[in-house]
Amino acid sequence: MTNTTQMKNLLKKLGTTLFILLIYMLGSSIPIPLAQTSQEFRQVLMDSPIGIMSFMSGGNLQHLSLFMIGLTPLMIAMMFVQLLTMMRLFYFDTLSTQQMMKIQQWCSLLFAVIQSLAITLGMHITTNSFKSIMVILMLTAGSMFVIWLGNMNMSFGIGGTITLIMFNIISGSTPNLIRAIKSLGQQPGGILWIGGTILTSFLILIFWIAFNRAYYPIKMINTMMSSKDKPLILPIGLNNGAMMTYMIGMSILMLPTLLVNRFGTRSFLVNPYFNVIVSGLLAFILFYFFTFVQFDPKQQAKTMLRSNNYILGIRPGEPTRKYLRQKLIMVSFPGALLNAIQLSFGLLGNQVLGGFAGLAIVPMNIIMIVMFMQGIKDQLLMLIFPLKYEQLLKEESL
Repeated sequence: MTNTTQMKNLLKKLGTTLFILLIYMLGSSIPIPLAQTSQEFRQVLMDSPIGIMSFMSGGNLQHLSLFMIGLTPLMIAMMFVQLLTMMRLFYFDTLSTQQMMKIQQWCSLLFAVIQSLAITLGMHITTNSFKSIMVILMLTAGSMFVIWLGNMNMSFGIGGTITLIMFNIISGSTPNLIRAIKSLGQQPGGILWIGGTILTSFLILIFWIAFNRAYYPIKMINTMMSSKDKPLILPIGLNNGAMMTYMIGMSILMLPTLLVNRFGTRSFLVNPYFNVIVSGLLAFILFYFFTFVQFDPKQQAKTMLRSNNYILGIRPGEPTRKYLRQKLIMVSFPGALLNAIQLSFGLLGNQVLGGFAGLAIVPMNIIMIVMFMQGIKDQLLMLIFPLKYEQLLKEESL
């Protein structure tokens, strides 16, 4: 009986996720009424990596659709709330989870309005004030509906907002990838080039799976354990900040690209190479920021002190915090550098590779899919575990 109930629950969650993805796909294909593709809109997409950026944060700015902004405001709001909490501004660290979620929702609405304004007015996709107001309202409503879909999938489906973003990445980048492969196949020795591309992608996949699981072990001693027992391990992941850097960082990097369009096409602020350099530097910084969010040395030191754990040769309390902070900075450097380089290469692909630009985002897509699939896999394992446990009990009873 329990086994049947768990299976029904799993199928129900899977069905909910598929239904939400269907709604998201339909909304992404509905054109925005009263809006038109302007010269400024084409110019921004051609001269900047904003289209690629939007895929990574649950949006699709390459098409004037109802869901083109997508989850981007939510990503920025999450970053904003985390920043205030870490810096302990306005007593954010004392708020309850429910209070923080309400603030995050209002911030999402605010950022949705800002981004709708930037797209509508900055890219001149309307012809008069009335149309501009209506388009801004529709874009804002569409974005908030996508955020609601993500929340519904988090509560009743599988993967939460991660599933929407991964679906968006695959569906958005596949056409560009197919065009790039066709162009590659038309070159002399095209089959060899395609084979080399597939092999390279496979090697990149293996590397990022291994790198995403790699960690630096810190040995701890527990005062309640025997001296003969093996030390406990406190793992520091080498790639802790990658997922949040791509999801939330991309949302933040899109805003300057939208806003600087007001300065004109000749401004150095809209130069694609300048944007790529700035994006790489910001990605490097954001990686460290999200790494410290995932692994807070101060909180870890407090937890160790309460659990009677200590690092051999390091005093508990403040010395432990400083030691963990130093190790975290050193261990995270390769991940920050690799992700910044990979991000810059993916964003620069449109300018360097021309017709083969779709290949430039392959490594970046692999990174995102690997990280997202691990999160979805963990949730599926949690849902399947009761089924396996029930089966084991039946086998033991026999």
